[in-house]
Amino acid sequence: MGKMTISSFFKAYRSNLLKKETKKKYYWGFMGDILGELILPTDEEIIDFAQRDLTSTVALRYFLQPWIMPDFFLFTEESKQRIRDTLAWYLHQPDKELDSIVNAFQIPINVASSKQLYTVIWQEFFLSDFPDPIDPKDYEEDTSPEFINSLYKMAERPDWSDTSYYASPERIGTVKTDLLEWYTPDRSLDEIERWALTGVRPNNIRGLKSDATKWLDWYDMNRGNERALKQFGELQANGLFVDRLTLTFDKDIGIGFFAGTTTPVKTRRARFLFDKLGNLLANYPILK
Repeated sequence: MGKMTISSFFKAYRSNLLKKETKKKYYWGFMGDILGELILPTDEEIIDFAQRDLTSTVALRYFLQPWIMPDFFLFTEESKQRIRDTLAWYLHQPDKELDSIVNAFQIPINVASSKQLYTVIWQEFFLSDFPDPIDPKDYEEDTSPEFINSLYKMAERPDWSDTSYYASPERIGTVKTDLLEWYTPDRSLDEIERWALTGVRPNNIRGLKSDATKWLDWYDMNRGNERALKQFGELQANGLFVDRLTLTFDKDIGIGFFAGTTTPVKTRRARFLFDKLGNLLANYPILK
């Protein structure tokens, strides 16, 4: 092997830098951001959805289209590429990885498998059966605050996408502000554990088993709400529209249980969900 010169060193350095810059980035939280209002169900929808059989791919596709497609058309082209890279990565991961994502977002529908759910979403978004095989070396996870909150939307849907085929879903009931009360510090750990084990929410509505959490204290919850609302407003002022934000704190702010488990786990991260007017609808610590 010959001696490396200054010139060859910088050539190798630039080549390595270029490889890093061209890696495809992914973030698991995008797998929830693409589900639109499906992760903000009403009490009536939680009950109705839990009783539906969506194990058939045809039934699942028909159900999902009005929930996900109108939202997808709002994402910027750059955001769609991030969604594509993230879906491609996770659809090539073990099923248990996708299962943990479904549980984390409290997705309220019965499906044959998590992979079936996200395969149908891929097909609807990108009009192909399944992502091509990937080389893991071409991908890297990006958990920086800037990236995880970078699925931006346009203010209005393009005219060409406004078709009855992709009309918004017919809602059952009304999304209530009591979603904010599900995760407050005064919830007992027993209530949260029951949710994780049985699917019964803090308001006694029975849904599906999922991860379940609560805030540890009011100060952190209120501080998180203020941070999220401020960041939402700053993004809007710059023409960037989001309806989900994930914030990381410098200490534990939440506690809860992974779906089907009885060991409490603490976390430093929380998600905040907004409506189109910027009203905060839900705020919950996340364990994943």
